[in-house]
Amino acid sequence: MDSNSGQSSGGHSALRFGDRVYHLQYSFEDKIFHIVRESWHDFRFQYGVVQNRNIELYEWELSEKAKQILRQKWNELYLIQETHIQNQKNLEDEWIASENRKKKNLTSVPISGFGYFTNISDPDSPIPKLFSFSQKEKDILKKSILSLAELTNKNQLTPKDISLPNTDSPYRLIHLIQTKRNQIINTEKKSFIRNFLLDPVLIYEDSFLSLDGPEFHLGEEEIKIWKSHLVRLVKDLRFCLINSECNDWEEMTILIRILYIQKSIEKKTIVFPKKQLNGFQYLPIVPLPDSVLATKQKEYAQLFTLQKKKFVSDYGPTHFFNWESFLVRYQSFLESGVAPDGIEFNLVGYNPYQQNLKEFDDSDEFEPITKQNNLITYTEGIQNLYSYHLTHQNCTTELFRYLNEMFPDGQIGNETFWDPLSSRVVSFNFIPSVAAWKLESNLGTKQRKRYLSYRNLKRMKIEGFTEKHFKERFVPSSKIYKTNPIDHPFLFFTEEAVWNRPILGLANTVFGIGYTSIGVFTSPFDKGYRFSKGTETVFYSLPELVFFNIRKGHFPFISAEEIPKEYYIKESL
Repeated sequence: MDSNSGQSSGGHSALRFGDRVYHLQYSFEDKIFHIVRESWHDFRFQYGVVQNRNIELYEWELSEKAKQILRQKWNELYLIQETHIQNQKNLEDEWIASENRKKKNLTSVPISGFGYFTNISDPDSPIPKLFSFSQKEKDILKKSILSLAELTNKNQLTPKDISLPNTDSPYRLIHLIQTKRNQIINTEKKSFIRNFLLDPVLIYEDSFLSLDGPEFHLGEEEIKIWKSHLVRLVKDLRFCLINSECNDWEEMTILIRILYIQKSIEKKTIVFPKKQLNGFQYLPIVPLPDSVLATKQKEYAQLFTLQKKKFVSDYGPTHFFNWESFLVRYQSFLESGVAPDGIEFNLVGYNPYQQNLKEFDDSDEFEPITKQNNLITYTEGIQNLYSYHLTHQNCTTELFRYLNEMFPDGQIGNETFWDPLSSRVVSFNFIPSVAAWKLESNLGTKQRKRYLSYRNLKRMKIEGFTEKHFKERFVPSSKIYKTNPIDHPFLFFTEEAVWNRPILGLANTVFGIGYTSIGVFTSPFDKGYRFSKGTETVFYSLPELVFFNIRKGHFPFISAEEIPKEYYIKESL
């Protein structure tokens, strides 16, 4: 990917397997170089449209078996990092809970999944009728509740292993650290579900989003499909409960699916449970203007029609996952947040049946200071394991390092898929453009594809010489580009031609200096906003003085109708 201002301003690299892309982005919040896994369509839109970067693909020719192994290795790598991050969170939660008990603050700790329920009894709930438990089944559930309560009340839970795993290699599968707090949460969720089915509480209505409008309405045929899904979900949860073969999160997921499907049937419209919008984001969240919001709303209306057809076509985990992923993305559009990864419903709240479980006493556990040390040590460990450095460990070198450690000879079995490129600094492969140049002539590269950025695709359609080469390069007269909160102010695009780049770059630099100077005087009123934006203008203009272009501009407000049809052609060039 070409350069642009912001993150990856020197360019970016990624690995694509069909409809999935893996790449790395550093988070300043947790100081971890995240392995990001996302769909090719989302990735291309973010980089090719919003970030306006040209994308070059260097394609390898692999057998289906080799593709499967390569994809599996990267899936494992991604999941291992996610496990490391979850382990760190588990140790943090354990330490916080221990500190609260030490301070005699013994109030119940909010738990993920309980945010959809109140503690008010609901005698009119449809749940008992849906399940129609026999007396024998009710006795089994009551016995299970007593057993779960006994485990926690008698302090019979023991952590499986809270020792820190060996993190010398990111490719060795690791265990998920299960603290006593984790196991208490597991038993609380299982106990809650059984209590809820026998004695339901009211649903917290604000945690569900009920959509109004003809595009969200469920017709008679769709209602029939929703009802058939509901019957099968009830059957699946009954199996989990009676046979005790499901995890707590599986049971909770099925229960919440039953609830939102039931609500959708009752209201004859789409209802879905909100999620905590805490996903990892590598682009700043930009508030959309009202006009853009209205356009996006119309686009989502069309997408809902399409997604409903896919959802009713069959029943299964994949269909529910795709449907819920789409719904939470719509929620993230409405609330300007970032959708989390995974299928769990994650709103936090308190267990309505907490009175059935006594407060856990961990007097025989490690002291809080020991737990704090465990947390600090583990956090430092994963930050070192997934660290970032501009030249030693960046988005390009890490891709090569992982590939070289997975397949040292560039071979999968007897099949050679590339001539490995070094991830060492002396190779200069840390520069994405240098790595791309070497990949083009690599023995494994069978063909090169190029996907033009949004602005370049739009410029190709302009026939007038003056408009294409002069008006569209000057920001104030451009019809394609619109100012936005991501970009700093500048005067000229310098991507198109190299010979006059220093001249236009000088104009951008002088403009930036002037903007910064004005910002000095306006700082007391705008909290340094103009000054900060002006310094960015100067910073990204200076390379243009030596013929190098970084800034391409951003397009966060683009609607579907503005994207040219050439964007959807698989091979743009």
